[in-house]
Amino acid sequence: MADFDNLTFPEMIGRYQVLRLLGSGAMGSVVLAEDPRIKRKVAIKLMKLDAVRTEADQHEFLARFQREAEVSGLLNHPGIVAIYDVGEVDGYGPFLAMEFVAGRPLDGIMKEGPNLSLKEKLRIAVGLAEALDHAHAKGIVHRDVKPGNVMVGEDGRPKLMDFGIAKREDASLTQTGTFLGTPSYASPEQIKEGTVDNRSDIFSFGVLVFELMSGQSPFPGTSINTILYRIVNEPPVEVQPPVLGIIPEGWHRVFSKVLAKRPMDRHSTCTAFVRDLLDAVLELGKDDRRELLGLLRMSGESPLPEITSTSFDETMVVAPPTPRKATWLWLAALAMVVLIGGGWFIFKGSRGARIKIESLPAGAKVFVNDLEVGPTPQNQSLAPGDKVRLELKGHKSVSYEIKPGETPPAFKLEPIIREELLDSLPQGATVVLDEKKLEGVTPLKVSWNLGVQHRLTLTKDHLHFHLDFDPGEVPEGRAFALAEAATAAARQEPSLDPSAPGFLKLAGGFSVRVKADGKDLGELSPGSKVSLPPGTHKLELSNAIYFYKDNRAVSLIAGQTTALTVPGLANLTVETFPGTGKVFVDDQDAHIESDHSSVQVAEGRHVVTVRGPNSVKHQPVEVSGEKLLKFQL
Repeated sequence: MADFDNLTFPEMIGRYQVLRLLGSGAMGSVVLAEDPRIKRKVAIKLMKLDAVRTEADQHEFLARFQREAEVSGLLNHPGIVAIYDVGEVDGYGPFLAMEFVAGRPLDGIMKEGPNLSLKEKLRIAVGLAEALDHAHAKGIVHRDVKPGNVMVGEDGRPKLMDFGIAKREDASLTQTGTFLGTPSYASPEQIKEGTVDNRSDIFSFGVLVFELMSGQSPFPGTSINTILYRIVNEPPVEVQPPVLGIIPEGWHRVFSKVLAKRPMDRHSTCTAFVRDLLDAVLELGKDDRRELLGLLRMSGESPLPEITSTSFDETMVVAPPTPRKATWLWLAALAMVVLIGGGWFIFKGSRGARIKIESLPAGAKVFVNDLEVGPTPQNQSLAPGDKVRLELKGHKSVSYEIKPGETPPAFKLEPIIREELLDSLPQGATVVLDEKKLEGVTPLKVSWNLGVQHRLTLTKDHLHFHLDFDPGEVPEGRAFALAEAATAAARQEPSLDPSAPGFLKLAGGFSVRVKADGKDLGELSPGSKVSLPPGTHKLELSNAIYFYKDNRAVSLIAGQTTALTVPGLANLTVETFPGTGKVFVDDQDAHIESDHSSVQVAEGRHVVTVRGPNSVKHQPVEVSGEKLLKFQL
C-alpha cells in the first residue's frame, strides 16, 4: 500500500490529476487534484487500508466511504461539501472526490484565539444551521457535528463535511446502541443509548456554537469520563466573563434549551436555535442583523418561529419570495396584522417594565396570559394585570398576577408528593428506592416525590426487576414481574480463581474520587467500575462540587461486583438576618450569599458557615430534599 506521508501518491487518481498533498492522518490522506475535463479543482480523500488491522474494520471503513457518497448524493446545499465521485485505485484503495474548499477548518480557527468578530461567529452559526436543517429535512442525521468537520471558506462561509457515520431515517447503517461520534460533542442519548435523531445533531450543534461564541466548552473535563458524565447529568457551565454583546439572561435561556438533556425539550430545528440566539444579541447593527436573517432560508422544510429583535429598533421577519398572483393575499394579511396590532395598542396600551421570572427548581414552563413563552429563568415585558403561570412536571403549578410597582419573587415550586403502592409478581420482594433499602417487602406503600427522578430495584431470591422513573412518572399500583438475571455477572457467581479481582460499581447520582488503602484510583462516574484485589479495603470518597466526603470499609469477593452507593442530592437554601454574608459548606466556599440563595449538596450532615462583615456563625444541619436554613447572624 502506498505511503502518502512520504508523498508517494500517484500522478492520476481515476481521471483526476493529482497536484499536491493537502493533509494526512492515521486513517487516510487528502490530496488536491484537478478534473481535466472541466478544469475543476477537487479534494480527494483516500483511505489507508493497511492502517486498519482487521478485515471486519476494513469492511466498516469501506462501508463508511460508500455511505458518505450515498448520503451526500441526497444533499444539495451550499453549506455542505459536495461529493462528485467515488471509486478505487489499485494499490491505493478507495477514494472520494469532493468539492475543494479554499479555507481553514473551524477547529483550527477556534484554537488560534478570539480573532473572529461577533458577526463572523454568528455568520458561521447561521450557515451551519441552514446546512443541518437541509440534511434533517432529507431524513439524514450527521451524528458527528463538531468544529473539525467544518471548513470555513475564504469568504467566511462555513461548509459542513464528513457524512461518513451519518444515518438515514429509512435505513439502518449501524447497529443500534453503537456509540459513534466525538465524545465532547455527543448528546446525552447518544452516550447512553447510541440511538439518535435530528435532535441529537441539534445538541451537538449547540455545543459547537457555545464553544465558538465563548471560547470554552459547556461540559469541560480532564478525562473522557468526566466530560461524558457532565453531558449526561450536569447543566452547561456558566461563562465567566459573559460573552460580550449577548444578554447573559438570554444566553442562559438559549443554551439551557438547546443543550437540554431530554431531546423533546430542545429547539425544534437548528435555525430556530440560531434565531433564538440572535434575539439575545445586543451589539449588532440593523444592517448586520438583516443580513444574517436573510441568510436563513424560509422554506417549508423547517418551521418559522417568531423573531423579536432585542436591539429595540425593529422587529423583522425576512419572508420568502412569493408568486405575483398571490401578492394581494399578502397585502391583505399585512393590513389585518396592522389593524389587529394597532387595535391591541389602543385597548391594551404599552407594555410594562422587563421583569425577571425565576423558579426553584429552574426550567419551569412560563405562561403569560395563558400563552407559553418559554422556560425559567427569563425576562418578560409585563404590565399590571398580566397573569403569570408556572408549570413543571411533577410539581404544583403557581399563578401570579402582576401588581403595580411589584416584582414577583423567585417562585418556589412545591413537588407533588403522594402515596404509591409498590407491588411485584411474585410478592415479597425487597425494595431499593434511589439506592436506599426500604423496610418491608412488596406490596409496600411508599411516599413518592413526583418532582425528582427515581430508581427502583426489586429483588426476591434470584429474581430481579429494575426501572428508572422520570419526574412526573409514578408506579400507578402496577405489579412488576420479577425475572431471573440474564447474565452470570448479574447473578454474581463467584470466580473459580480465588485471587481474581473484585469490582466496585458506583451507584448514585454523581461521580466521586476514590482512594483505596491510601492509593488514589481517580474519579469514578455513576455506573462505572474499578477493580481491586479480593478482601477488605478502606475507602475514602469525595466530591468537592457537592461537599461530599466519606470513609468506609468494603469487602470484595473474587469475581463479584459490589455496589458503592452515594447519597442523593439536596437543595440547600441559606438565609440570615438582619444582614447577609458569604456561605461556606464544610469549610468550602459555596459561592453564594446568605440572601435566600441555594446550592446543591450531598444529602447528610454538613456544617454551614456564614461570614458576615462583623461576625461569623457556624450552623450544623442535616440536609435532605429541599432544606431552608434560616438563622440570625
